[in-house]
Amino acid sequence: MTEKYNVEVDRTKKWFIATVGGFFQMSDAEGFALKFMQEGSTIQASEYTLVVDASGLATVKQDLLDMLEQAFQMYMTLGFKKIYMVESKSAITSIQIRKIAEKTNFSGELVKSLDEVK
Repeated sequence: MTEKYNVEVDRTKKWFIATVGGFFQMSDAEGFALKFMQEGSTIQASEYTLVVDASGLATVKQDLLDMLEQAFQMYMTLGFKKIYMVESKSAITSIQIRKIAEKTNFSGELVKSLDEVK
């Protein structure tokens, strides 16, 4: 993935797919949030499964952890039918994701790969 993020809608599977990767900076996080909300406004969230693919995400710097926590909370309030978070291939990043999921009482499911998304 050359871009650090992408958001797409699979109308056949009824998946709303947000992909993040690389070393995120604050500007990347802000751009992602804007694109996420723009694309999200084109669907009825309650009919879709949110798939956040963070498999390519590198270690998140401390200043972005708060923003990641806010993203988790936002995902849960948007009313998606189901939420899947694909954990990073980086062990450290996966630990960060699991800690934020625990801290936010994440209602989605953490999975190791897209193959586990139903």
